[in-house]
Amino acid sequence: MTGTPVPTVAVVGRQNVGKSTLVNRLFGRREAIAHDDPGVTRDRIEVEATWGGRRFALVDTAGWLHRARGVEAIAAGQSARAIEDADLVLLVADVRSGVTEEDATLARRLRTSGRTVLLVVNKVDADADEAEVARFHALGLGEPAPVSALHGRGAAELLDRVVELLPASTDDVEDDAGGDEPRFALVGRPNVGKSSLFNRLLGDERSVVYEEAGTTRDSVDAIVPWEGAGTIRFVDTAGMRRAIAVKGVEYYGFVRATRSIERADAAAVVLDAAEGLTSEDRAIASRVLDAGRALLLVANKWDLVEDKDRTFKGLAEDARILARAEVVRTSAIRGTGVRRIPAGLLDLRVRWAARHPTSRVNQVLRDAVAARPLPRGTGALRYVTQVAARPPTFVLFGAAAPDPGYRRYLENRFREAFDLQGVPIRLRFRPREERPR
Repeated sequence: MTGTPVPTVAVVGRQNVGKSTLVNRLFGRREAIAHDDPGVTRDRIEVEATWGGRRFALVDTAGWLHRARGVEAIAAGQSARAIEDADLVLLVADVRSGVTEEDATLARRLRTSGRTVLLVVNKVDADADEAEVARFHALGLGEPAPVSALHGRGAAELLDRVVELLPASTDDVEDDAGGDEPRFALVGRPNVGKSSLFNRLLGDERSVVYEEAGTTRDSVDAIVPWEGAGTIRFVDTAGMRRAIAVKGVEYYGFVRATRSIERADAAAVVLDAAEGLTSEDRAIASRVLDAGRALLLVANKWDLVEDKDRTFKGLAEDARILARAEVVRTSAIRGTGVRRIPAGLLDLRVRWAARHPTSRVNQVLRDAVAARPLPRGTGALRYVTQVAARPPTFVLFGAAAPDPGYRRYLENRFREAFDLQGVPIRLRFRPREERPR
């Protein structure tokens, strides 16, 4: 992927017209949460799509609601920001509902916005629905594009029109499926300040921040230039509770947050510093490590901590069982410590992807075994080599897998030798085959 900015296409409309389903259809896979309940999308969800040799960013937005209040008003503000930043706006309407007052109000706003607007009439699932599309000429936005986001009807034709309306670009498409785009995720329990940190890091009110736990329901991708890394993908996620305690639309947020971890190179697990590292925090951090991703612990709301020395000492001790991850102290409200997160994640990613010379790896193994011999009955370790990175994976030849305590001992020796704090280590044991007599 190049660092060249791509055109932006904002997908807007009132609630429950199928915006998220349309974004998923145009993107080519499920990324935004699509659900029958209105108002599921609250943040701007940004994904990058390609069509006809053109790259562009698709931005899913919250449903526009006339006279919105509370968190819905904040979400509506996100939609307004998306329109301001867009090169092209797709106004989505529902053929089954016809032209509503909210459609007309939003269309009037868009006609005076100075943005290029394409009217999309969704849920045109059959030929019989085509006749109803003509009604939407009344919105004054030109020829409507009929689609069925659910079934894919008209999607290719819509993408053709989108590409035609995008501003001219000399940028060539690069297939970055196997590229090296840095990907970082921000995860944690509800109401620990993830969205506030996310917005502070990006310098942009991209995630909805509200004094109600669980405001973020989806993972929010931001494709941004970041000093020292070029273009990166940064993901804020819905608050993660134990899967057994999650139901309804929250379940989809939990699944999406889990998938965001798996897509990331490193994850920052945000916790409430005043509460310390809770059992749920540990479970989330363990999920990151089990997925093979590097881990940074972020103790947010540090300004609320009274006994700072004692609290930090306790957090550092707790982090020893979590790959000895670094603990960064922050206050998203005041901005203190936030600048350490980007540097910490970039450094983690480098160490997570590093390979180490075989001679050095074997020296570390010899020193470790000399200091603490293998348990009886496992055999003798003769040789070790690193077979993979992301995460670092080592194959040890000659002995059977030892007990968990000795495995942890070896992991920690490799972690100390190669500066792999916060990085999961995979050890594979290959016992020596007995030769037939």
